[in-house]
This record gives sequence, structure tokens and C-alpha cells, in this order.
Amino acid sequence: MDYFKEIYLEYKHQVYFFVRKFISNIEDVEDVVQEVFVHLWKHSSSLENAQTLESIIFKTAQQEVANFYRKNKMLFTFSDESLIKDEADTEKTDHEFKEEQLRKIHNLLEDLPERSRSFFYLNKLDKISYSQIAKENKISKTAVEKQVNKVIRYIKANLNLF
Repeated sequence: MDYFKEIYLEYKHQVYFFVRKFISNIEDVEDVVQEVFVHLWKHSSSLENAQTLESIIFKTAQQEVANFYRKNKMLFTFSDESLIKDEADTEKTDHEFKEEQLRKIHNLLEDLPERSRSFFYLNKLDKISYSQIAKENKISKTAVEKQVNKVIRYIKANLNLF
């Protein structure tokens, strides 16, 4: 029991973010993560080998994501109005989540120095290369790259996803 608890505490966030890459609805992500750890609990005897532990956990997560898609594909074939309504509510929730995350990112960007923010916008939004930004600002390509990467790290470190 204690060993499984250690595994859960160590990997719950990593599994959550892994599943989140494939599923956008947060409630569905949480359900799939729960299924991953239920599966791992049932087969906890195979988790004793520390060398294969991580690969087993993420393979299980991958399988549970696939199961989620299989189940939902079957659900979406029914013409039940409540399912359609639930799907619309889910899309609204996802949209609200994305809007909130964009607002947070915008606020974080406002806290940054103008030059860093400008390089980030030019590269990520306007799709201008590091080389072109460097040439226009008479600095090295590496300096631009470092500035943009610093902004990305800052956003990741300060954006609360929970």
C-alpha cells in the first residue's frame, strides 16, 4: 500500500499532464487519470521493478486514453439529446478554460520587460524567425532565442494549471 502511495504521489502530476495533451476536457482528464491508477493498483505486482516502472505507468496512461476515445466514439453514435447537450456544455467549459488561461498568459506577459515581450510576440505570434528579429535589433540570434525561451519558462513556471 505504501509503495503504491509513493508511486501515486510521484507520478500523479506527470500522468495528468500526459493525459491532458490528448484530452481537453478537465473532468475527462481526471477520469482517465483515475482509471490509470486503478489499473496500476490492480496490477501493482508488476510495479515492483523500478527500471520499468515509468514505462509501465505511461504505457497504461496511453492505453487508458485510447480506451477513452473508443468509449466516447460509441457514445457519440447515439442520437440522445442529453448527450448532445452535455457535449455543448463541455465545449463551453473548455472554451472558458482556454479563455481564462489566455488571460493569465496575457497578464504574465504584461509583467515582463518590453524587449522580451516584443521578441516573444514577434516570434510566436507573428512567426518571425530568431534570425530576422536579431537582424532588425542588431543583436545575435542566440540572444533573441534566449529571451524568447526565458519568457516561455516564465509563463510555464507561473501559469497555474490547477
